Amino acid sequence: MSRRSHPLTLDRRTLLTGLGAGAGLLLARGLGVHRLGGRELAGESARGSFDATLRALGASLSPLQREQIVLPADHPARQINNTIAVLERPHLGTLLSPTQQELVGALYRGMLSDQGHAAFAGTIAVEGRLEGCVLVIYGEPERGDAHVVVMGGHVLLRGGARAGAAFGGGIAYGHQIGNGRWRVPGNSFAYHGDAANRLYAALSPDERRQAVLPKPPHELVLQPQGHSGVFPGLPLGALQDGAQEAAVQLLDALLSCYPASERAEAFACLDANGGTGALHVSYYASHGFYEDMTTFAAVDPAERRRRGDPYWQVWRLEGPGAVVHFQGHPHVHGYIQIARDPVRANVGETLARLDAPLEGEAMRSLLEAALRRATGAPLAYQDESVPGRFCAGPVTTGLAYSLDPYRNRVVVASIDGRAMAPALRERLVATGTAIEPNRRYPVATTDSAARQRDRFGEPADVETGGELLRDALVAHLRAGGLPGAA
Repeated sequence: MSRRSHPLTLDRRTLLTGLGAGAGLLLARGLGVHRLGGRELAGESARGSFDATLRALGASLSPLQREQIVLPADHPARQINNTIAVLERPHLGTLLSPTQQELVGALYRGMLSDQGHAAFAGTIAVEGRLEGCVLVIYGEPERGDAHVVVMGGHVLLRGGARAGAAFGGGIAYGHQIGNGRWRVPGNSFAYHGDAANRLYAALSPDERRQAVLPKPPHELVLQPQGHSGVFPGLPLGALQDGAQEAAVQLLDALLSCYPASERAEAFACLDANGGTGALHVSYYASHGFYEDMTTFAAVDPAERRRRGDPYWQVWRLEGPGAVVHFQGHPHVHGYIQIARDPVRANVGETLARLDAPLEGEAMRSLLEAALRRATGAPLAYQDESVPGRFCAGPVTTGLAYSLDPYRNRVVVASIDGRAMAPALRERLVATGTAIEPNRRYPVATTDSAARQRDRFGEPADVETGGELLRDALVAHLRAGGLPGAA
């Protein structure tokens, strides 16, 4: 069959053999229907119902509740895509009245399709039910154009104002079932992984070689790169005809949890950035598992031929305006970020501009510089796994917050040279410090890093100043600490 280098195009047969809901959406782009409370509602009617519910909730809030729930529309926390760690807020069950909780329940239902309700039911049950989640409203709810986020341990759902991105920003999901097991059996979102593996099975040998990479980036490197970005893996626009159907089914599976109006917006955002054919798919040899949990990376080519295909439990889709990351080991963490205009999707104050992306080791060094500035300590340590990047263009406070999705606190850990773990010692030596076993070193780091005995070591003392890493990074950027900034 012929190869295609243009954006993915789909005939009627391919569309109709997709997973129903998404195939119908693709056939009637922009004409989606929304199911709420067992009734079919046109997209505009469903949006009106959501906005009316939001206004009712806003009108019911007491001053104390409003202080806890309502933030400015451009608050930088809006850009973080990582479930419960975004903000510390009282759980819905302790903050809101039963009537208010019912309104939040209606908003939550409006953020999901019927299939989404079924899939997220397992997550919500494990994570303490909806009353165990927290709610944030960005903007004034009475105006009806605010942005709503419901988040919990493995849940981050959005609704309301979109601000240049599908769903209004990144969404996240997960389920802690099937932990550490092959194909995460029983997991609510295992069908996403199955769809990605069906796509791999449809690839030619050359396509497979292009699609398989050694190891994945951090699961929270989710910032869309724009058209100037570099996208590893296999472009969907180059797939042979037989694999195109599997690609449609994968996209359909990924978006099946959300209302038709949101799926339509997601595809419109993809169309604005080269179409679905501009997406690249990557599978990772470090996380392709055989049934005995041996990895694809651990066996030689002859053994791979004998065993056949592994099951790929970590994979990624990325294009100019989109990043999808599926972390299916040890259990499922999934992330979907689809922007119509990645620059417009950045929120908050602009701190600097970059002509080229900053990520990996360069971002690690930037975070360490921010730690030193915040504490005055001569040494700093950031783990090599950095949860984010700055892409070319404006660097905003929202992007800075996305580099600290865990609410890490800045600390100074005093540690003897002999008590350092190899990772810390090697990092300090690489940055020019000679380590003496009996000397004590003050190291600026985060509270979570200082607790990692296998990576950091055994500090003699940890002094906590209380500042969050995200705030230290913003202060460093305001002070002109970003290398290569315009």
